[in-house]
Amino acid sequence: MSKKWYVFVAVLTVASTLLAACAQPAAPPEKEIVEVEVTKLVEGETVVEVVTATPEPEATEEPLAVIAPEFKNADTYVVITGAGEPETLDPAWTYETAGSAKENNIYESLVWFNKDRTDEFVPVLATDWDINETGDVWTFNVREGVTFHEGGTLEPHDVAYSIHRALLQDRIDGPHWMTLEAFFGLYTIEDLAMELAGVDSFDAVPAASLVETCEMVKGAVVADDEAGTVTYNLFAPTPWFLAMLSNSFMGAVVDMEWMAENGAWDGDCATWVDYHDPPAEETILFNAANGTGPYMLDHWTPGEEIVLVANENYWRTEPIWEGGPSGAPSIKRVLIKNIDEWGTRLAMFEAGDADYIYVPPQYRPQIEPYYKTMCYTDGSCEEGNPSGYIQVYRDLPQVAMTPAQFNWNINAEGGNPFMGSGALDGNGIPPDFFLDEHVRKGFNYCFDFDAMIQDALNGEGIQAQGPIIAGMMGYREGEAPLYSYDPAKCEEELKLAWDGQVWEQGFYFQMAYNTGNDTRRLASEILKAGLEAVNPKFSVGVVGMPWPVLLNSRRAQKLPIYVGGWLEDFHDPHNWVHPFLHSQGAYGRVINMPEDKAAEFDALIEEAASLTTVEERRPVYEEIQLKAQEDAVVIWMYQSVGRVHLQPWIKDFYYNPAYSAAEHSYVYALSKEAP
Repeated sequence: MSKKWYVFVAVLTVASTLLAACAQPAAPPEKEIVEVEVTKLVEGETVVEVVTATPEPEATEEPLAVIAPEFKNADTYVVITGAGEPETLDPAWTYETAGSAKENNIYESLVWFNKDRTDEFVPVLATDWDINETGDVWTFNVREGVTFHEGGTLEPHDVAYSIHRALLQDRIDGPHWMTLEAFFGLYTIEDLAMELAGVDSFDAVPAASLVETCEMVKGAVVADDEAGTVTYNLFAPTPWFLAMLSNSFMGAVVDMEWMAENGAWDGDCATWVDYHDPPAEETILFNAANGTGPYMLDHWTPGEEIVLVANENYWRTEPIWEGGPSGAPSIKRVLIKNIDEWGTRLAMFEAGDADYIYVPPQYRPQIEPYYKTMCYTDGSCEEGNPSGYIQVYRDLPQVAMTPAQFNWNINAEGGNPFMGSGALDGNGIPPDFFLDEHVRKGFNYCFDFDAMIQDALNGEGIQAQGPIIAGMMGYREGEAPLYSYDPAKCEEELKLAWDGQVWEQGFYFQMAYNTGNDTRRLASEILKAGLEAVNPKFSVGVVGMPWPVLLNSRRAQKLPIYVGGWLEDFHDPHNWVHPFLHSQGAYGRVINMPEDKAAEFDALIEEAASLTTVEERRPVYEEIQLKAQEDAVVIWMYQSVGRVHLQPWIKDFYYNPAYSAAEHSYVYALSKEAP
């Protein structure tokens, strides 16, 4: 095992540590330009673009002389992302990293992660808390003297209202399967209402039962303004409760009175259904915000930029942790732009117009010659190019994994261009194409995992083994993944698929990735190349889609395959197997396994969650891990390690793998100082 991967697994198993370090630079690049055709979705139409990818430069003996960028925008932290922008800024609706990263700067919870730790928490809007002996009742003392950005005063009822609204709003494929499971042992608010009413359809729930549902939610989280407390009454002990509470979907506190004045639910149990499962743009917090955090939303212009400005009246007078920030933010303005094209991002960084840029793994060799310092999670330091300027934090453990997800029952209602003709006639695929296990297994054997790791990840990652990541309980230590690149086995399986019709007729379909994520684009292209190489009758279109468009298409169950990853909500195997495999999971629902197959996974997942000791839970999670491979539910692609590239004038960075985006989930902790 390499040193790099040992660090990755170790940090996943325990908590992350402080970062600091440097390394020898790569040599100056000899840039050979390679042109690649990529299909993208633009305003509903597919178009082909020619993009360039630059290979790793050959080494030379002398480090490259570098002209450091000019220091610019002294009061502004300029963040250039590249894989998409938010669907919404409503923390109760958001369940993706682009949105939650911004919200974590605007809103606060009762608690937050203790700097770089994933398993320790510090009080924020709470001053302290108590837990009962059985671990299912948590009582928090709410901090006094805190005001919202729009002027309201924080009180315990605001905290309770925020979670009441979140649970009742709920939404398809949203985050509240976790919170509802914690409070009621169910996965949707509709499940709770139907259970109370004794009916099988939410539309059949009578008004009295709807009110009762709301009252149960209010009984689960109880505010006492006079005592200054909020009490959470859980369904069962939940070891990851504080981790969930640190996430904006559960923890972000809004001003109840301000929300009601601006047209949101006012807390009346007779009307909550009117605010249930809304489209993203139909909540009042879609592009507005009113939190208590160190930054306020100045504006969001979709497709252009998000700007946050310092809350000069921020309540904090003591450091959040030892050596941490207090008072008004040091950085007064945060500008966040999403730019798909790598060359533009790089040019902005080289000119000093960006303080951080998104660097997919395959582009890292281009800028390695400019590394001045290189930082690791073990605290070691090495010097890089003396005339370089980039400070890079590398080998960062990412609690994330990326599969190519099959849709076993594609939605063809109203037509579906992703399926081609919609039939197995050489020009398309039928809706249940992936129901045949020979198709799924053939696709797995046709994917070149080694090329994925070496070319798309620049060698910095491993092949995924299943839904559970390396270093976590349930990962089958010492066991290789069941699939590897094997064109002969791919051919064998696909000749068996659909009684030979797949091989004889051929197929066409489109697979999707989010535009700007060139790592996922390359993964898609590798699968396309593998399939088309075994049979000229096979044709796959690779389509880049804007992040919100991809998510909407996924929710509509229109995509035959898409490449998209998962970042954990809390560090436990339950947060991996449930989202990927449970019939009510964020991805499990859109995989669309048939009822009998889904029931097998549901039963195993619920059994594992009901057990309390590692000795009891481990074998069940290992069984789930193996079954997910044997059934070829998806292509379990890769688990990578990350890097963060910053200008030298950005100070006090640390890495926490639980953050949605390490570089801008908590800008309050950073500072910007002229050289």
